[in-house]
Amino acid sequence: MKWSGFIFFIIIALIYIWNGKDVFSRKEWVSFFKKFLAVLIGAFILVVILVGLSKYLHLIDRESARALSVLIPASVMTILISKLFVISLFALFRFIMRFHHRYNTSENYSKLSLIGNSYGARLSLFVKVIASFGCVIMFYGIWFGSTV
Repeated sequence: MKWSGFIFFIIIALIYIWNGKDVFSRKEWVSFFKKFLAVLIGAFILVVILVGLSKYLHLIDRESARALSVLIPASVMTILISKLFVISLFALFRFIMRFHHRYNTSENYSKLSLIGNSYGARLSLFVKVIASFGCVIMFYGIWFGSTV
């Protein structure tokens, strides 16, 4: 069970990090934080369902229900946090460039813009690789390092 959950959530995380939008508008930020709230509510509902399955219907043993009620919400939160890392770094870079566009001379801004355009693709690749590697490490800790 642990290996299948580990591999499943790594695949989902990599798809979510690498396939999608990296610059969010205000509406998309609100939608993203609604996902965090939905995960918390979903974790509560999952606990209630798993307790019902283990206590009343005896379809799953108590230890497995307890483990799943911790591992699945933690894994989903890890996916969202890794995407938050990626989009927040892109937003930070965008805010820095907007600041320099507004308050810097046009000559200095053009130099910074040239640097951003030449290294932007490599930096975005680097950020996504770091987020992906961090996900693998966090999932390893969640699925294999937990004592639940």
